[in-house]
Amino acid sequence: MENEKDRGMVARGPMREKLTLPNVILILYFSASVCLGAPNAQSFESVLEQGIRLLSQGSFPAAISLFQQCKQTSPQDARPYFYTGLALSESGRLSAAALELDEAVRLDPQRLEALILQASLFARLKQKTPAEEALARLQNQGAERLEASWLWMLSDVYYRLELFPEALRWLDFLERRNPDDPRLDLNRGQLLALQSQFDQAQEAFRKCIAKRPADALAHFELGKLLYQNKDLPRAKAELHEAVRLEQNNPQYHQKLGVICLALKEIDEAIVHLESATTLNPHSSLALYSLSQAYQRKGEREKAAGLMKRFQALKEREEEREKVERRLALGERLLDEGKETEARAAFEQVAQADPQNWTAHGYLAEMWLAAGSSEKAWPHLVKMEELDAESVVGNYLLARYWVRRDDFQRAREYAEKVKMARPAHAALRHLLGQIYLGLGQREQALPEFEEAVRLAPGRADFRANLEKLKAEK
Repeated sequence: MENEKDRGMVARGPMREKLTLPNVILILYFSASVCLGAPNAQSFESVLEQGIRLLSQGSFPAAISLFQQCKQTSPQDARPYFYTGLALSESGRLSAAALELDEAVRLDPQRLEALILQASLFARLKQKTPAEEALARLQNQGAERLEASWLWMLSDVYYRLELFPEALRWLDFLERRNPDDPRLDLNRGQLLALQSQFDQAQEAFRKCIAKRPADALAHFELGKLLYQNKDLPRAKAELHEAVRLEQNNPQYHQKLGVICLALKEIDEAIVHLESATTLNPHSSLALYSLSQAYQRKGEREKAAGLMKRFQALKEREEEREKVERRLALGERLLDEGKETEARAAFEQVAQADPQNWTAHGYLAEMWLAAGSSEKAWPHLVKMEELDAESVVGNYLLARYWVRRDDFQRAREYAEKVKMARPAHAALRHLLGQIYLGLGQREQALPEFEEAVRLAPGRADFRANLEKLKAEK
């Protein structure tokens, strides 16, 4: 548990189609049953199936609640963790989803679907090294036999990690299954464009449009390349079609406005750039282009106001980038064993961005490990304020209150963690210590026994269990 960390949710830009997980995938994973020999297996399976049904219907909180019940019934069955991660991922809670997938993979490391979803989550969170480690575990395990939806996700992971040859390889494999799928041409075009193979990319986008004329993203991508080649009239036509097909996409309006500016069609440019800034007030590109449009129209005061907004937004973006780089530096230093330097980096992040959960999490854990509860406390308070449901945050709070000998409070937090992580040995051992602190020896014993069963190699867990038995 000490090594679990929530991360900020940082997704790559809107260049790919959204990957969804159709019901067939849920059924596929559900069919690989585990732990069916348990006495309450039938009840477990029925609750799990009900949760999967709710998940497929988009009822994520209700589904997660049922999966939590399943964890209590069969804590070492990987499926409830997998499906909880899937539900959290579909809800946009990528960091929490990644923690669930960590547990799913730990319990069932051969489940290829879980490895792919874990790699996808790490890639979307810009955690390149863990994503590549998950992909490495997939090597030579026969991923080719999986349903196409998983292979689409696998190609997307390689795309996000900028491992373009591998992404193309999986597209080629998918093409052998379904050569007429227009998504193949769209994604291949995007990959070719990123590798500066612009002519081939244009051809791929045209193939996609021929197969699926209403594909707004394909028109947008083709329009960008035509604009890059100075073919402004055709670029405008493609962007017009993208906007017609997807009127609420600020990126499409922004690019069309830029093309209109290049064609000196100022009034039309302003219409589209105003739409872009309305749909996304935080688009620095749209604000800058709109300022330029009003400048050319002669409305200098309006242009100056927009430029001021652009500069302020750009400064905030640059500050966020500095924070992200400082956080990454802290993580690298921590991996290298340079804890003092890492802690200094995390302190700088927390000062620059007080809402950064990850920095507070690192600092709380490091100060607790160093035996300084007082210095950990303000970070723990902030963590709970930002995310009261975090498994990691609640575990650290339980540890904090144990150190303060407030076992009742410690129990409240530890029991919350147990609902999500019943198969975590360190948590069960901590609960045993908490019950001992409360004078509840009968409740401490099964927790110590479970900790030993889950982690038979932990000599300290076994020693505490034997000590408790000897004292009875």
